[in-house]
Amino acid sequence: MSSMPSCPLSTEWKERLDLSNREIPELFEDPETVGRTPHANAIRIALADLGASAVFCVQGVPTIVIVVLEEFERERVIDLHGALWNQGLATLLLVISGDTIRAYSIARIPYSGDHEFDSRCLVRELDAIADGLAIKDFIYGAESGRLWEHYPDHFKAGERIDQVLLNNLSVSQTALCDDGLSMDAAQALIIQAMFVAYLEDREIVGVEYFKGVSGGASETFLNILESKSTTGLYRLFDSLRKDFNGDLFVAPCSFDAVGPRPRVVRTHLQTLARFRGGREVMSETGGQLRFWGYDFKYIPIELISAVYDRFLGESEDELKKQRRVRGAYYTPIFLADTAISALWDTLPANTKSKGRFLDPACGSGVFLVRSFQLLCEHWRETKGSRTIRWESLLTILSRLRGCDINAGAVRIAVFSLYIALLQEVKPPDIRLLIKRGNLLPELWGHTLRAQDFFQVNEEDMHAEVILGNPPWSSRHGANRNSVDWCEEHQVPMPGREDAWGFVWKSLRHLRGHGKVGFLLPAMGFLHNHAKNSIEARTRLFADSRIFRIINFADLRFQLFGGAVRPAALVVFGRREPEAPGYRFDYWVPKADLNLKMQRVITLSSVDRSSITTFDVNEDPFVFKRRLWMSGPEAKLFNYLDALPKLSALVSEYRIAYRKIGAFENCWVVGNGFQPVNEDRLKGNGYQSRHSETVSNTPYLPIDAFRVLAQDTRQLRIFNEKQDGLVRRKGFERGFSGPRVLVPRGISTASHRLRASYLEDPLTFEHIILAISVPDRDLQRAKLLAALLNSKLLYWFAFHGTASFGSDRPEIQQAELLRLPFPTSRDFQHEDQSTDAAGALISLIDTAMTSAHDHFSLETGGDGILNEIDLHCYRYFGLGDEEITLVEDSVANVIPGVQPHAGRSVDLWRPAGPEDRELYANTLIRSMAQWFSAETAVHVELEARNNDIALLHLRLMERQDQEAYKERNDESVGAVLARLRARIELPLPGNFQLFPNFRLFIGKSLYLVKPLQRRFWLRSTAIADADAIAMELQDAIRLESIGGPT
Repeated sequence: MSSMPSCPLSTEWKERLDLSNREIPELFEDPETVGRTPHANAIRIALADLGASAVFCVQGVPTIVIVVLEEFERERVIDLHGALWNQGLATLLLVISGDTIRAYSIARIPYSGDHEFDSRCLVRELDAIADGLAIKDFIYGAESGRLWEHYPDHFKAGERIDQVLLNNLSVSQTALCDDGLSMDAAQALIIQAMFVAYLEDREIVGVEYFKGVSGGASETFLNILESKSTTGLYRLFDSLRKDFNGDLFVAPCSFDAVGPRPRVVRTHLQTLARFRGGREVMSETGGQLRFWGYDFKYIPIELISAVYDRFLGESEDELKKQRRVRGAYYTPIFLADTAISALWDTLPANTKSKGRFLDPACGSGVFLVRSFQLLCEHWRETKGSRTIRWESLLTILSRLRGCDINAGAVRIAVFSLYIALLQEVKPPDIRLLIKRGNLLPELWGHTLRAQDFFQVNEEDMHAEVILGNPPWSSRHGANRNSVDWCEEHQVPMPGREDAWGFVWKSLRHLRGHGKVGFLLPAMGFLHNHAKNSIEARTRLFADSRIFRIINFADLRFQLFGGAVRPAALVVFGRREPEAPGYRFDYWVPKADLNLKMQRVITLSSVDRSSITTFDVNEDPFVFKRRLWMSGPEAKLFNYLDALPKLSALVSEYRIAYRKIGAFENCWVVGNGFQPVNEDRLKGNGYQSRHSETVSNTPYLPIDAFRVLAQDTRQLRIFNEKQDGLVRRKGFERGFSGPRVLVPRGISTASHRLRASYLEDPLTFEHIILAISVPDRDLQRAKLLAALLNSKLLYWFAFHGTASFGSDRPEIQQAELLRLPFPTSRDFQHEDQSTDAAGALISLIDTAMTSAHDHFSLETGGDGILNEIDLHCYRYFGLGDEEITLVEDSVANVIPGVQPHAGRSVDLWRPAGPEDRELYANTLIRSMAQWFSAETAVHVELEARNNDIALLHLRLMERQDQEAYKERNDESVGAVLARLRARIELPLPGNFQLFPNFRLFIGKSLYLVKPLQRRFWLRSTAIADADAIAMELQDAIRLESIGGPT
């Protein structure tokens, strides 16, 4: 499409949209001012080629495109919408004409037809005079993600360009294979067709070119595909091979000059014609949905690369199985962008100008393509020129290296980098370069290789920057070169995890002060507390210099298709011998509404902190605790963690049974039995044994487990036909006598760890732990059972165990023993604790008496469990604020952790009037302890919209204190403008990124807070009070308006 004539975004409309104070890198209006930003080329195209008046970005991602027209022209809007849909970045199109603004969803497939377009894509049509407040909603709603949630029918991730392209790739490959091509041949033919389509859409080759190769019979690529003969296609490839190079266009269906070359037949052309036509959502049944069409002129190559990477992973069951075994999953582009930007920011200028970049598991080249684009933008920025000469582009391209065990993926990487290269050159200049012949440099087998990284010579492929998403595969995989390499070089590889091998080997390929940025399994690298994992982590922090870690654990279900293991970006380099300890960035982004569109990962200020190597060495759980723990929670956790632990009393059966012959006088913990795998019983080498206890004792299935006490009357023997045959007997003393049973799986729905005290004999599987106790300690065992059912120990386990809250919700045996279990004598409040212990033991006795009533959490047990909580708080001596921290986390935070894709959680909903008042009153009470009895804090809400609110805090005499109130008689934009004028300093634009923003002006403190409920909890108020109290005391001293206690 040609550029749409548009008008600049006026000052008046900027004020209406609350954009008056937004500047680069949030608001772009001139293509010449677009500098180094992750999507610089797409922004330039929108402004220069598509005629947009402005592009508004959220965290560097184009999110809203604004076009101002003198008169509204529907056909031009449809064309612009279609082009932006092809870009696959922006989500909302705002069209302004006169005093009217129309909002269109760019997330919807742009089907043809005037009425159909409006009914599908038009979100709202507003008048500047009548709908002033609603107009301001667009910017704030896009920043918070609320807009996508509020209009779910208009913003569907499944209708994005990448989803449609993926579908059409899959259907095309299936059709080609059904017509006799092998999968490799079909994929090669599709890649070649996509490249030709790109050349045509960008007008690098045009009518004259196609007429020349077809003897005047065809004017377009589609004409060639629709012809009755395949001769035109073969002639086209001959010409392209001469003009570009002999690698990509060796022959249709083949990249190999010496290998077999399948013959293309007419039915193959028909499938390619449907794919090239691009105006249908293809289906295997032949159904069609007509739409505006995809255009390779606008589709970002990094998106094509990411889509093809995913396509390779989903294309055939056997390939999917192979990728799972290798631990290889596609990297979504928004995650790759976050990772590359975080790495890029740590690189010195010299590395950006001259350094080599290597992706040792490059897949289809997503990381290499984005690196090439950033290198080009850096060249423009340093050279002060928008145009990069061809020789300079080739030099930049030659700095990129990649290898992968999957040859098909490497072919896509070659294809992707070729297009990325051509994207930097204007079509007329490319046509001049074509006259030289063999335009494109050879990458396959040179800088990009189909090779296992663990067979690559270190000197042969060294780099200053190594990046990517290496495979994650564990001990269950086959023998691998990575395992052999790690054994040969004597480096740890916990769980035979491939990613560890990539980490160690990458350090050997690194040159100088270079850096590595890998997406790695968070559990294995950050959270796992097993001895070998801790040792490997300690060695990594000792042998390398960590610069930045971004823990994506909360986004576990949002990132990778088919993989749910939590990920982390680790940026590291070599460390000098004997170098001192150091501090590094630790960021923990949280899932939010913006993930609905899979465009951006929010990295707010409250989720950014730093950690020292001393912290890592002293506390193996530091990465887990920093995921969600606030300052006040850390104080409470440290208090509990310093108390005597269960491990001081309990021995582990797997260790103790070798050291002591009898357990009658000891507390011992162990697992239940492990059943045999009946399908493997007859196989060679499969070991099993007979358990007399299992054959004669009632069996407790996990779904029959009850908290506090068990009813054993209805239980039956386990699998009577096996007659006690088991894989492992387990801890058999745990099948009888006084004991506490604890399932490893944590019930997040019930907000409890779950534990039960019993004395009757019964067996259970290894998913349940048993703590066996001597007869003399029955009362203490009952106390333990009660405490394990409390919210307090559930909260402690959330922060103090490896898996719960970062991976699977479970508690391992060693983690159970780290829970606090003091006696009343360990407290200064011994009398209160003793009284509470007696009450807790009595509650267990009551539960045992009524066990025949099938007491459970699901059938009305909340009353007794609430009593347990109250007595537990008394037992540990918690105050009101500490109880609030626990109750708030258990009721609000933990249920919203690691949400599944497409799900909304309560933490994201807007805080209502009651939430805001409760926050304010908690803030007032919490801050009161910091000041004298004569000083009070007054809180007032000055302004709010649907996404942010502005609070005003003032100190006053206690006798003059007023109740919390909400004025809201000014707009948020007006209040911010007033504050900005008073301080004459710039304020943040997107306050979603600064939820803890505080501004002191005179005797007042202003808080600007996102309206998501996460930031208005009582526990948040306590943390906020803790953070601002010291700042307020400084203000008091400066203004002399009172004094702290």
